[in-house]
Amino acid sequence: MRQKLAAEFFAGIGLVRMALERAGWAVRLANDIDEKKAQLYRANFPGDDFRLGDIRDIQADHVPDVHLATASFPCIDLSLAGNRDGLSGQHSSAYWEFHRIVEAMGERRPRLVMLENVLGLLSSNGGDDLRSIVASLNKMGYVCDLLAVDAVHFIPQSRPRLFVVGVRGREVTGPLAHGARPAQVLGFMQAHPDLKWSSVPLPPLPPKRSDLDTLMERLSPTAPEWWDSRRQAHLYSQMSPRHRALLRHLMESRRLRFATVYKRVRPAGCRAELRADGVAGCLRTPRGGSSKQFVVVAGNGKWRVRNMTAREYARLQGVPDSFNIGVPYLQALFGFGDAVCVPAVEWVVRSCFAGGETKRL
Repeated sequence: MRQKLAAEFFAGIGLVRMALERAGWAVRLANDIDEKKAQLYRANFPGDDFRLGDIRDIQADHVPDVHLATASFPCIDLSLAGNRDGLSGQHSSAYWEFHRIVEAMGERRPRLVMLENVLGLLSSNGGDDLRSIVASLNKMGYVCDLLAVDAVHFIPQSRPRLFVVGVRGREVTGPLAHGARPAQVLGFMQAHPDLKWSSVPLPPLPPKRSDLDTLMERLSPTAPEWWDSRRQAHLYSQMSPRHRALLRHLMESRRLRFATVYKRVRPAGCRAELRADGVAGCLRTPRGGSSKQFVVVAGNGKWRVRNMTAREYARLQGVPDSFNIGVPYLQALFGFGDAVCVPAVEWVVRSCFAGGETKRL
């Protein structure tokens, strides 16, 4: 079998690449427009295959011959927490630039494509946006599978993401029922029988993880990340009785317990909501107060709260501590919060692009 080659678009800080390399792929072209994300990418993946710039400036002849093209295109117009402008929005419409490039490659089109985005894509514009994407891939010869994979099967972070997987020219038929095709995914596929669908045979998803404690850093009691008593008291005042009771339960532990807390805007005002099931909430980019996730450490009758560190953000995306985070704190949080969970992507790549498909590359 020849070496498996890939091109990644909307490459961010390189976590799709990390997943591809773990699965035995080599990236020959990577593109992203964000210079700050590019700093992290280049610090960890040296070489001349990264191209900084607008995808609109990339032409088909700039892309080398590859077997797989990936696109983690912007989600802001598709997310339930975003503006829901859909594929016509200023950001998520960038998908059509990826489509333009692949279409213009003609006979050089990659045999495989993989798109990654938020689950909101399933319902964006009543499902018309996802339908348009799959139809556009069908028109180029790709038969598509649709998967929803949550990072919690690999890392203690709740981060469900949608994957559109396309194989050019061949339908792959396996059992349709699978944990990676939950009811909303199957419902979408069954509601659009005119589209060309595959059902790739998949291995079982691993059990969900709830070992957040193992990924948290043990900081010095005087570390600057810890909040002062006034700020901590204000956070407590924003908790509902239920969340205060949950905090007291953690404090009763004879060992230190870790939990995460978000500030959310509710009808009753700003509320601090504690999550103590051993799983972190979905990491986000640090925009606004409700987007930041904080760490609560409790036990032996006490509790403290602090900012989540950049290294913890990295670990919660499945990134090893050898990854170089040599950028300012907020820049790192933005890069990791807008990235993918590495082992989740690796599972999709290995599950969908192994065996028979890669033997024909």
